[in-house]
Amino acid sequence: MERIYKKSTKEFYTLIILILLSITTIILDHKYERVTYVRSLINDLVVYPIHNISMLPKSFFSNFVTEYQDVEVLENEISELKKENLSLKIKLQELAQLKEENNRLRDIQKKSESIAKKQTIVKVVSNSASPNKKIVVIDKGTNQGIYIGQNVIGINGLIGQVVETNFMSSKVILINDINHNVPGEVNRTGEKVIISGSRDNDQLTINYAPVDTTIEKGDVISTSGIAERFKPKIPIGKVTLIEKDPEKRFSKIEIEAFENLNNLSELILIWDYKPVESKKE
Repeated sequence: MERIYKKSTKEFYTLIILILLSITTIILDHKYERVTYVRSLINDLVVYPIHNISMLPKSFFSNFVTEYQDVEVLENEISELKKENLSLKIKLQELAQLKEENNRLRDIQKKSESIAKKQTIVKVVSNSASPNKKIVVIDKGTNQGIYIGQNVIGINGLIGQVVETNFMSSKVILINDINHNVPGEVNRTGEKVIISGSRDNDQLTINYAPVDTTIEKGDVISTSGIAERFKPKIPIGKVTLIEKDPEKRFSKIEIEAFENLNNLSELILIWDYKPVESKKE
């Protein structure tokens, strides 16, 4: 009890002293201007530094949260930019492919104008699975006016002719089909020949050429127009092999087609020539 009393008395006197100091400070502040200077000095040297120190944790936490939010925003923006960049790259690739395709089609049309003025470019949609049957399906049919017997060319020469038509597609037999014959002639001499596919490979062969033929290696063969199945003067290929055996009746002659018949993607249908069988229909 005595200890509590002593403690209370001490606190009481402390309070009285603080009150007196406060009153004294107020009176001095009111009467003397120097007290204002002292108070300002105390604020600058004691109060303000303590205030700043007390605000450090709050400031640090606030800055940390702000920086974290800024980093998160930047990461989201970077992610969106990456997606946009990828989308733009895909579009650029598509545009580049379209540009290449347009350039290729223009090149096809320009180069093939020397063979036929009126023409239609078609796409190959499927190939025959048979090694002996050389037929491709194109994406145009009777709805586009395609007719049986119509000549089909490429930018370098003859490819084949239409043998079957449907409403939206047609079949084209290629000149390297074993059962397909093309009347041709040697450009150098005018000698008439019959060209067909080969059983051994994808080379073309000249059938029934006599042993004493004047055909030479390197001769260019074109369509002759005989039988009126193909427009005359369409390039077919070049002679690459001649074998003459006196004991045999005919020479073995192979021709390399000007067109790559194993890798067809676009074909050209010509309209300024109509075969005899088509005229009869």
